[in-house]
Amino acid sequence: MSVVPLFSHDDHRGEVVERWGTKAWTQSSSWWKNLDAIGRDAFLAEGVALKVEYLGAKDAAIAVTDPTVVALVVRHRTWITQGWGGIEPTAEQFIGLGNMYVADERFARHYGGIDGASYVRDAIVAWVAATPQSSDSSGSSRRSAKGTTS
Repeated sequence: MSVVPLFSHDDHRGEVVERWGTKAWTQSSSWWKNLDAIGRDAFLAEGVALKVEYLGAKDAAIAVTDPTVVALVVRHRTWITQGWGGIEPTAEQFIGLGNMYVADERFARHYGGIDGASYVRDAIVAWVAATPQSSDSSGSSRRSAKGTTS
């Protein structure tokens, strides 16, 4: 099982600004820069742990609806929320993230390729389908559903 190390927080600044605007970049960047070394290490370690555990679950053929995988999805969403500076992704955004993992090789490789990324996406979709979602009609603090920075 191979897990690609996380990229530098600044690697995709231009793309983030182009897709989601300066505010999205500024919020995430500010959050990152305000973390101390222990906070950064903990965030990066959780990202690696999620990837390893998703790949282990996929390799063990554990159903995406199994409580073990559901717990991974919840941790993953919490991790994304942290990376977004405390803004929780909507159901649509979270699914969009999963779709981006599959569609973009830069992200798929972090989950062992298309098969691993598809497993993560399917787990996200299953979780969203099984989880009541709160509605946020304002949308003012949310990013567009096109994707994410994490």
